[in-house]
Amino acid sequence: MPKILGIEIGASKIRICEEDYKTKTPKVYNTVTVKTPAGVVNDGVLDVTEELVTLIKSALAEYKIKTKQVIFSLNSTKIASREIAIPYMKENKVKDMVAANASDYFPVDLSQYEVGHIITGVIESDNGTKQYKVQVLAVPQNILVSYHQLAQTLGMNVLAFDYSGNSIYQIIRRQCDTGVQMVVKVDETSSMITILQDQVVLLQRTVAYGAEDAAIAMADMAEYDNPSYEDAVSRLQSENCMENEDVAQSLSFLISGISRVVDYFARNNNVPIDKAYLSGFGGSFVGLADLISRALELPIEPLTAIKGTQLGKYFKNEDFGEFLTCIGAAIAPIGLLSEKEKDRKSMSLLPGEEDMFKVSILIAAACVIGAVALFTVSFLRYRTADTEQARLNDRIEELADAEAVYKDFLQERYTYTKLSYYMAQTVTFNEALVAFIEEMEEKMPASLNVQSFAANEDGVTMSVTVADKKEAAKMIQQFRTFESVAAVNVDGLTDTNAVMPGQVMDEEPKVSFSISVMYKGMGQDNAAPVIEEPAADTTQTTDATSDEAIME
Repeated sequence: MPKILGIEIGASKIRICEEDYKTKTPKVYNTVTVKTPAGVVNDGVLDVTEELVTLIKSALAEYKIKTKQVIFSLNSTKIASREIAIPYMKENKVKDMVAANASDYFPVDLSQYEVGHIITGVIESDNGTKQYKVQVLAVPQNILVSYHQLAQTLGMNVLAFDYSGNSIYQIIRRQCDTGVQMVVKVDETSSMITILQDQVVLLQRTVAYGAEDAAIAMADMAEYDNPSYEDAVSRLQSENCMENEDVAQSLSFLISGISRVVDYFARNNNVPIDKAYLSGFGGSFVGLADLISRALELPIEPLTAIKGTQLGKYFKNEDFGEFLTCIGAAIAPIGLLSEKEKDRKSMSLLPGEEDMFKVSILIAAACVIGAVALFTVSFLRYRTADTEQARLNDRIEELADAEAVYKDFLQERYTYTKLSYYMAQTVTFNEALVAFIEEMEEKMPASLNVQSFAANEDGVTMSVTVADKKEAAKMIQQFRTFESVAAVNVDGLTDTNAVMPGQVMDEEPKVSFSISVMYKGMGQDNAAPVIEEPAADTTQTTDATSDEAIME
């Protein structure tokens, strides 16, 4: 089997895995982890700096890795996804079906995006009708172009691109082969939760929190001798620091995000989760699995093996969770390429001038043979088609009444969609103000003094005072737990407790500052629908949830 490099470039780490390509039993030969230079990743788009290129080249040289074929696994909030159901057909026809209906899934200018898909399972109705369950993705061209630029600078060839969700699915489906199982991959700054039933994806969501918050919290703790980030990570991987209240509290947002996904799954599915695994960067933290288990009241164990793989031979007693995405990318990548790269590959297939004469002779001979065969086949098809046309004309006359009913249905559906659109226009973000005030009444301390309060469609701005900085910090953290709030910004903080030695405090000590909160988006379920003239549907889709990526 040919060797390839599976590469994942994250916000804090670059992970590289030298492995077999498209094999049933993936084998790993080398793994490399390097720190991502600051500022080179902007929500999936790379800034290909000299520092980034030098860092990767040096790491590959150190491990004597000479493989030039690469698959990148991508992750970005700009990558939009939709789950759809389409009629059961040959798998090689699914790509054409998705391409033909892409504008229905993503009502934007698709010339700026590359569309791909993942078949995540087959669903069967009570009457035996089968459909494919498909996840459709739209990846911005500028992300793909930036990765092509990196590969070119490194002297590598891009075999394909993969989506991190598919990369994880392709590797963990081997382990989650029966029953309902959940895998939580916790990275530094984000986490992905995947729930499968008999290898079919039931739910996959990303939480915008990771495990590095624990290491950052430890760096400010004297009881751990204020370690560096790297030393804090090593300590979290070697001893159970989760019993420390401050360390556990630093992961509260992560655990809350995982809990919301599990609750959402429970509300929308009638099957319990049989097994749950923890993996990724945080999967190696001692005690984190137990901490999440207690919060969810669901047993979670570290993912230490994958069925049907040889990972144990390479990693031995080491944790392979950080490299799940890199390993899975080589199994069955989506295969996205930018339009520019497609044109380049097409040009590379053209023969040189020295071969043109031979090629032209072969083409001429093929044309003569093809013309004779085409004439024979066409004549036979003409006779068959003539008979079929007569049969279809008779059938059209029989179904004339059904056509009128179908046209009435399309008109009614168009009217319903238009009314839904007008109704959606009456909804404003400021409707979240009531929920915000109710949460303030429930969660804010009595000592909070609001000096001014202004609200608009996007959020609320307040000038407030509290007793001290400690209470201010608690209050700001509490604001970030509001269900109605998406972001919190603080500025203009003034602390009258701060006086010079010997100076007399003129007024009651207090901390004053301005705080701005932004409402959470209303979600795609409340977005205005796209109004189309009545037309026949060829696919059945399911609406994207508010947890899915929203295309810019």
